[in-house]
Order: sequence, then C-alpha cells, then structure tokens
Amino acid sequence: MGVIHIAGLGAGGTSSLPLGTLQLLRGGMPVLLRTERHPVVAKLRREGIEFTSMDDCYEQAEDFDEVYEHIVERVLTQATVYSEIVFAVPGHPAVAERSVRLLRERAAARGHQIAWGPGQSFLDDLLLRLEVDPVEGLLMLDAAGLSTADLAPRRHTVIVQMYNRDLAAEVKAALSDLYGDEYEVTVARAVGVEGEEELVRVPIFALDRGLEIDHLTTLYVPPLVEREQRLGQWQDLVDIVARFRDPIGGCPWDLAQTHETLRKYAVEEAYEVVDAIDEGDLDHLSEELGDLLLQVLLHSQIGSESGYFDVRDVIRTLSKKLIRRHPHVFGDVRISDVEGVKANWDVVKRQERLDADVKPTEPWLAGLKHGLPPFSASLQLQVKAAEMGLDWPDLQGVLDKVQEETAEVAEAVTVEEQEAEVGDLLFSAINAARHLKVDPERALVAANRRFLERLTGVMGQIRAQNVDIADVGLDVLELFWQNAKGSTPR
Repeated sequence: MGVIHIAGLGAGGTSSLPLGTLQLLRGGMPVLLRTERHPVVAKLRREGIEFTSMDDCYEQAEDFDEVYEHIVERVLTQATVYSEIVFAVPGHPAVAERSVRLLRERAAARGHQIAWGPGQSFLDDLLLRLEVDPVEGLLMLDAAGLSTADLAPRRHTVIVQMYNRDLAAEVKAALSDLYGDEYEVTVARAVGVEGEEELVRVPIFALDRGLEIDHLTTLYVPPLVEREQRLGQWQDLVDIVARFRDPIGGCPWDLAQTHETLRKYAVEEAYEVVDAIDEGDLDHLSEELGDLLLQVLLHSQIGSESGYFDVRDVIRTLSKKLIRRHPHVFGDVRISDVEGVKANWDVVKRQERLDADVKPTEPWLAGLKHGLPPFSASLQLQVKAAEMGLDWPDLQGVLDKVQEETAEVAEAVTVEEQEAEVGDLLFSAINAARHLKVDPERALVAANRRFLERLTGVMGQIRAQNVDIADVGLDVLELFWQNAKGSTPR
C-alpha cells in the first residue's frame, strides 16, 4: 500500500535537525508532525515546508493512550491515500516515542511499509551536559506509571515524559521511597535548544514545587554510590552474603558452613519468626524475617559455589510453582472460597507428582510433608490415621493411653528403653491435644513462657531476701514457686 517514512526532528535546536530529515521534509511528500510544539518548526515554516500537525488529537482525547491511538490511525489512513508520506516526531524515532511503537506494530498488518529516517535524541546532549557515559549503566523510564519497583539505584536513571506538575508529584513519590526526600536530582529542560536550556539540581521533595515543567522536561537521577545508601536493595544484600563466603577477606565462620551445618539454624530462625508473631511485635517480626532470609541466601550462595543452584534458581523455581499452583489468579480457573483453593492446590500437587514420576510407596502417604518439626509431624501422622479410621472413639481412651505410657516410662531401665517410652508418652500427649483441638506447639510455647515468668519470679524473691540460691532449701523454693505461680496466669 504505502510507505511511511519516520524521521526525527532532533533534540530541539535548529543545529540538531538532521540533514536527512530536512531532505525528506523537502521531498514533496505529505508531512505529518506528531506535534508542532518543537523549536525547529519555526525553521520549517521559514523554509516553506508544508505540514499537518496532529496537536488537535491531544485536545480531543481524554488520556494519552487515546491520543496515540488517534495519531496512529490518522497516519495509517494517510498512508492508504498516498503512496509515500513522512511522519516526523521530536528527537529520534526510536527513543521514547510511543506513537512510533504503535505504528511499528500495526503498519505491516495494514499493508504498509516503514522506512526509517534519521534523528537525534535529546539523550545525546543530556548525557554530554551531565558528563555521564551510558556504558556505566543507564536506565531510561517513562514518568507515567513509574513505580519504585522500576528503579535500579546502582544505575544512572533518566526519566522522560515528565511534562506536568502532577506527573512530577507521582515521580517524587516513587523516588522518595527508595532514595529519600533529600537526595539531589537534576531537572533538565529544553536540552539542546539554544537560549532555553536549563539544568537545575534539586532535592527530590522539591520536584513539584516552583519548577518550570513542560513537554521539554527530563529528570536525571544519579546512582547511589555509598553502600549505606543502598541498604534495602536485593542485589546489595546478595552481594553482602557473597562477601561473607569470599575466600579472601571473608568471614571464617561463614566460610566453614555447609548445607548440613546450617540445617539447625533454619529451624531456629523459623521458630524465632513464630515467636515474634506470637508476641505481636512487628519490629521484632521484621528483624526475625531478615534472619530467616539470611538462611535462604547462605544456602543459595553455597549452592552457587558448588554449581548446583543460585539465588536466581531459587526465585525462578518458586515463581513457577506459585503461578502453577494459583491458576485461579494467573489462569482461567474460577474459585471463590478458601476451601476451593485448598482443593485445587491438592489437584495441582498431585499432577506435579505425576509429572515428576514421584509415586509414594502407599497411596495414603500422599500429601504427607517431610522435614516438619517433631510435634507437627506427629500431629500430621495422627490426622492421617484418623482419616483412615484408626483413632480413639473419645478423649478418655486417649487419656488412659497417656497414663499407660507414663507408667512405662517409669518401668524403663536402659537408655534406649527410656528414649522409646518418652517418645511414646509425647506422642500420646500430642494425641490428647488433637482430641481437645489444641495446637500442641502453641500449648508448649505458652507453657515455656509461663515457666520462664515463674522462674523469674522465684529469682526475684531470692534477690529480695539477699541470699544465695545454693543456700535456699527445697521447702523455701517450693514456697517461692507457689508465690510466683499465683502471680502469673495459667
């Protein structure tokens, strides 16, 4: 059908208007300008170059998505009428031009061919003024819809399309969370336009206060250089843990660890998290979650050193699993209640086992979790047995079993017998908790806490008497204990 020549008008000044673009505009083809709000348009008029501006699209549409839809449709329509047209945009056609991206996606389907013309991006002049070499790492983002997750504080960051104060306020909110309100950024306006260019350094909190902001405004955010400034960034945390394991200058303790030696810490830190939840202390919970995360990173670092996996593999595997097990969120499955989610979860997990060719030795073993703490594992086994009909009919049978196991503990002679009988006693006690619908782990945590409070009370009474605990008889200790017990809740 038609050929659409897409060319750039340059960064702004007449000296940056590419000769190739000027020749295209003089070539006698119909010329469409995305906007005539560009400094070189006055030169085009003086040259007698005729063009049609599409600034009216901005006035007719309610948002910018609609604006670009109108512009692209008009260009495609003109390409149908004429064999060749020129579509000219500010700067360079391939830099921060949403209209060009849409044209590239739709032109071929409408039977049109795109021919790329020259252009000069404002980035060239901006980086020159800032003395920034993009090889150091450059991130370019659109101000519209900017979020903290888009930012990379180790990189030079250029934020474009910040054309009004409302957008500046949104950008400020996104930047403040990561860089802080006082961090200095550079607001660049009309870069490359003779007599209008202006670069102003301001703290982030002042971005939407008193500055001239228009369609020629760009924001530059310098990288965070100091490690202390970057604390809170994922990659910096990964690097810190890797530093622990560096054979040259690393930490001797961390270097000595293996998956096996770290095993107990994963359990301990998980319990610390649970304890912080029980305390209701959110600051403590945040700290303990960090300690638990450290275990994940240490194992990931050790895995990367052996070549088996690294932290990206951990994240990738988890992400795939979460998406796969939530088809009601990421797919077309419709589930409206918690029970439905649980049922679907079991279906997905069964399919995963089939796909992995993992077959339990007995069908009833399916769904059992391995590696649980002993209390949780015991409770899980008892629930499974109850589902199969292997359960006491009432609580009394369970309590009788507890008494039976207590007696067997007293009768045990060897260390092996005592260990076995104590295990049976604990198992029976957990069974009693299950029948009473009591969480045995929570019950034991509460018992530990009560014991600690009472022991603290006893020690307080001993200090008040100004005596040594070794000199206090058992009868006095019992009295102190009963006093402490009476002052603490059951």
